[in-house]
Amino acid sequence: MRTASLLLVLALLDPTTPLVATLPGGEKAVWRRGEDPTVLALPQAGEGWYRLALRLTGQGGTVSALRRANPGQAAPLRDVRVRVPWELLSPQLKVAALRALFPEDRRVPEGWRHRVRAPWGGDGESWLELARWFCGDEKAYGKLRQANPHLGLFTSAGDEVLIPIHLLLPALRALPVEELPPTPTPTLSPTLTPIPTAAPALPPPTSTPVPPTPTPPPAMPGATPEPGLDPGGPPPAPGGDTAPPAGAPLSAPEGRGELEYVEGAAVYRLKPGEALYSAVVVRFTGQLHAADVNATAAELARLSGIADVTDIPIGFPVRIPLDLLLPEYLPAGHPRRLEWERGQQEVAAIRRAIRARNLDGIHIILDAGHGGVDSGAVVKGVWEATYAYDVMERVKLILEKETRATVWVTVRDERRPGELERDVLPARRTQRLLVDPPYDLSDSTTGVQLRWVLANSIARRLQAQRVEAERVAFVSIHADSLHPSVRGLMVYVPGRAFRPTIGSPLPSGHACRELREVSQPRFSSRFLARSEALSRQLAEAVVASARRANVPVHPYEPVRGAVVRRGSRWVPAVLRNSEAPSALLVEICNLANDEDRAQILSWRFRDRLAHAIAAGLAEGFAR
Repeated sequence: MRTASLLLVLALLDPTTPLVATLPGGEKAVWRRGEDPTVLALPQAGEGWYRLALRLTGQGGTVSALRRANPGQAAPLRDVRVRVPWELLSPQLKVAALRALFPEDRRVPEGWRHRVRAPWGGDGESWLELARWFCGDEKAYGKLRQANPHLGLFTSAGDEVLIPIHLLLPALRALPVEELPPTPTPTLSPTLTPIPTAAPALPPPTSTPVPPTPTPPPAMPGATPEPGLDPGGPPPAPGGDTAPPAGAPLSAPEGRGELEYVEGAAVYRLKPGEALYSAVVVRFTGQLHAADVNATAAELARLSGIADVTDIPIGFPVRIPLDLLLPEYLPAGHPRRLEWERGQQEVAAIRRAIRARNLDGIHIILDAGHGGVDSGAVVKGVWEATYAYDVMERVKLILEKETRATVWVTVRDERRPGELERDVLPARRTQRLLVDPPYDLSDSTTGVQLRWVLANSIARRLQAQRVEAERVAFVSIHADSLHPSVRGLMVYVPGRAFRPTIGSPLPSGHACRELREVSQPRFSSRFLARSEALSRQLAEAVVASARRANVPVHPYEPVRGAVVRRGSRWVPAVLRNSEAPSALLVEICNLANDEDRAQILSWRFRDRLAHAIAAGLAEGFAR
């Protein structure tokens, strides 16, 4: 009993601690916060990858994916457990893993009763996770919530969730309606070191949930094959199992490994399907805006001897001057990379002191960019200000209805009846900034400056009411216009290296009460470091939530500490001057990208996007 209690305490202190349960066949089900469960299984005598795939996944066509999940293992070894991701598991193993990880669940006449565990404290299993695990399809998220109207957007430990029988995985539906047999209660294990490995059986825990891998083809029906059955067939082609899943974000270390360094430059060799714009300029230099990307691509083409940027041979060496590279892609020992690594280590060591369940006691200041005379980016008649405001309003409604957060807004526009379910919205200039007296946003510069004045005024009023500073977060919603090859959500945070200790002077374009309540911002170096760390943690949670909700996310560095434009780096004014320690600017999409723009014109997508942002904020404060 003492050991179990100690493990629970460790889990609550360390959200990276995995939940481990033993299955009837001796396999281990491992569940880390923010990730799908995986199964660790020992190969049986004589099993190669093909027979192992048949036994654990139910089909032989998963060999390549199984090998990718176990890098460094040329062949299965009897004493080394093989990692099987959730999406590859056979239906029988999925059932066994769910029953072991959630021993209080049971099959009932109307479907399945799931008792939320929330083993790491804070919010429980998300609706998207429940839909993915118990229904086999994240798209069942909405129907699952409708079947449980008594529960909010975020589940809590002990909540009972009904998975209706028509949504339930067929393998779970086939179980008899009765109390499930007792299953050993899984333990929270700080490490997996008792499992012998020749290579890491699991990727090391990170501060961000691992992005979901693409869904494989549906499993072939039928039970797990007999252990002695071996259909034979040729082994997989050498090197064919090591490519990352299509569309998976690449981390900085992987990118560095693909660069060759020569005097004054790095060399990248283009892969099939890659373009100079996205695969090189956007990825390695951090530039996003069309004029910058096009100009840099033209310069790289000149330096590399490329005559036609639309017809570059596969494997062609593209030269990138070192002074254009993001610091994380510079060679080891380069002064700029060393400085970046030191900053990353310092920021990573700072953790949030305040944790809140379902945003209890948290104050969220919501802002929508532009408005009034400033339409923001305009692409093919779509105004940034219109759709940023719509998403902000949806986030506000979700937070107020589904969480315990106190929500403040900086702007208001009278919404027409029925507009929440309208795809294409009318372009209006009727937003007003809620200073006292309100400002009609007749000047874009004054409007930008008064936003941070208003947000800081709210933060100071809360501080006077003895609300801890870390319980206040500022979130500004925008939509960008970038190079057309770029798509997906991004989040900017106030990078301390680009943020001065003395902020902007107070504006003078509109006299209001808030200007008497605040002063020119001044920040200590400690505040700047802590603000970047807390903002980055919150931004990473929003990005992870967007991925789980199937919202497109920028594949290269979706969380950024500065805007890169025209050769300079800077922090937007609303972040640069924010006195709220947690401050985010969320770019919900790229209006210049046809796919992004088409999605933002759907009210259902905007609603899903708003739910993802709200869930990410709750997750960020629950960690």
